Amino acid sequence: MWINPLFEVDALDELRQLLAENSLATLVVESPLRAAHVPILLEDSAEGILLSGHITRSDPVEQRIREEGDALAIFHGPRAYVSAGWYDDPGLPTYNFSVVHLAGTTTMMDEDALREHLTDLVRREEIQKDPKSEGAWEMGATARDRLEKLLPLVSGFWIQVEIAQAKAKMGQNRSADDRDRTRAHLDGAAGLEPREVSARMGAMDDGTGGRCGVTPTIAETQRQKEQ
Repeated sequence: MWINPLFEVDALDELRQLLAENSLATLVVESPLRAAHVPILLEDSAEGILLSGHITRSDPVEQRIREEGDALAIFHGPRAYVSAGWYDDPGLPTYNFSVVHLAGTTTMMDEDALREHLTDLVRREEIQKDPKSEGAWEMGATARDRLEKLLPLVSGFWIQVEIAQAKAKMGQNRSADDRDRTRAHLDGAAGLEPREVSARMGAMDDGTGGRCGVTPTIAETQRQKEQ
């Protein structure tokens, strides 16, 4: 994807931030052009960025992955519409958003690796689920039996990333006053995503969530405002 240099951020840092909130990605393959929506994890690797995922064998995307060709994984962060009516300076409406594109070559998992991947996926998702009030669900004997029955119907895969890009368009091209006004409107939104965008904008303004930072939560950003 084309990225205005103002909006370019470190791909691995951005990926970690997005995965902490949501591992669901859009997986794109070609010949023919197809897409699937699957959870994808970042794995520890000494050889660059390595992703792991799984997909049902009944999905045509699985065949292209099995042929060990190229694939593109797209991770979406929060997004929000920004009205030009919120600006002091002249401008046009736009969207603020963040996204990561990771392209690379696929290889297939064997059954043991797939089992480990699925178990790890559940563990990670249970740790970061929201709300957390019920505690982490753990696989019992019944769930493990069900997992074993599903393994022959699912394919696991890795993507060795060769091209990594990340874009965080958060009003960097607007004045400080316009960003403040935009954040004030987004903070009043009923939905969560606009408020998450406001939090990210504030993090980039104060240097804690830019190229190498970590985006604070909405509550943390609110505390910063009150100080």
